[in-house]
Amino acid sequence: MIKPTFPDYDNSIVNLACSIQQYYGIQPKHKTIAAVDDILSRNYKHVVVILLDGLGMNIMESHLHRMDFLRRNLLTDYSSVFPPTTTASTTSFLSAKTPIEHGWLGWDVFFEQEDKTVTCFFNTLQNTNKPAANYDIPRKYLPYENIVEQINATGNAKANIIFPFGPEPYPDLNDWANAIRKSCRQKGKTFTYAYWEDPDHQMHRDGPYSRDVHRIVEELNQKMAILCEDLKETVVFITADHGHRRISNVYLEEDYPEVAKMLKRAPSIEPRAISFYVKPRNKKKFPEVFNKYFENDYKLYTKAEVMEMKLFGTGEPHENLTGIGDFIAVATGEKTILWNKKCPAFKSHHAGLSKEEMRIPLIWYENKPRKDGWIAYYIVVAIIIAFLVMFMLR
Repeated sequence: MIKPTFPDYDNSIVNLACSIQQYYGIQPKHKTIAAVDDILSRNYKHVVVILLDGLGMNIMESHLHRMDFLRRNLLTDYSSVFPPTTTASTTSFLSAKTPIEHGWLGWDVFFEQEDKTVTCFFNTLQNTNKPAANYDIPRKYLPYENIVEQINATGNAKANIIFPFGPEPYPDLNDWANAIRKSCRQKGKTFTYAYWEDPDHQMHRDGPYSRDVHRIVEELNQKMAILCEDLKETVVFITADHGHRRISNVYLEEDYPEVAKMLKRAPSIEPRAISFYVKPRNKKKFPEVFNKYFENDYKLYTKAEVMEMKLFGTGEPHENLTGIGDFIAVATGEKTILWNKKCPAFKSHHAGLSKEEMRIPLIWYENKPRKDGWIAYYIVVAIIIAFLVMFMLR
């Protein structure tokens, strides 16, 4: 088995959010990132955080040269959360809390209160388009105040969110970037959080190293360079929610019925971070049977072990926390477990504990008039004049 890369909850996307909170006068619950605090101490008028879905360190390094904009402006690499997946990670940034605190553990969460497994972002029943209820189940049981609402409540800045979908969508990349520009042209202080769904979307379809993915990453690099140059009196942080890796899909019901028959219901959370609810009579036998087939690709933990090792994060568990079954199976290898062949199958995925999935970039760029700018200007002018005088005296 490949050695797991565990999340670092002292140096993660949660801690980036905590630095943002602190800058706007909100007391964070977790550590801040010292390097980010130092940058923010320069008192920018506008702060922007851009999250490019799936642009992990391995993806950025595979598709961009060292001197390309995003790599050239890398501050550091740091950690996603567990599981390193969009639902858990973006909610961790927006709430400035770990997954154990906010409870949005992954794509599909079993809500014991409703006896339903719900796709959290869509409030639909797992692997269907059917509404889970006539109310939003995840938000009923796992509500949180997002960082934009928190900042607006302080009155210290005007904060907003820019998405390619939702109530005010910007599905075109140029329109999305222009919305960021518009946000940073306001008179007072602003904070902008902007999320973009690629390269994740394309990688799921084509794998992490396809030509189309390469084209998208190059385009994002170019667009980010142009955008950042346009923003005045602004600091921009660019990050990701998780990385990606190639996978091979297997199916429990069809390929491993011995394992499937031991379960009370279909697995949940994520295919590479799986919550298993096991029939009571099978709980003692389950680890042996599971490991017989998957010990080279998955690490199996009991719920008690997961809680003790704080895999889903530090802090107090949400009062309505649900979805952590009897066992959690965490992928480190290529094999990825789906319930059956009716489930969506991808060529690339995330949510496991491989380095490719866990390590994400923290990029920064400032566009602020420097006090020493005029000094540098006069030095250059003086050098040019000196050369001209020397040329005329010859």
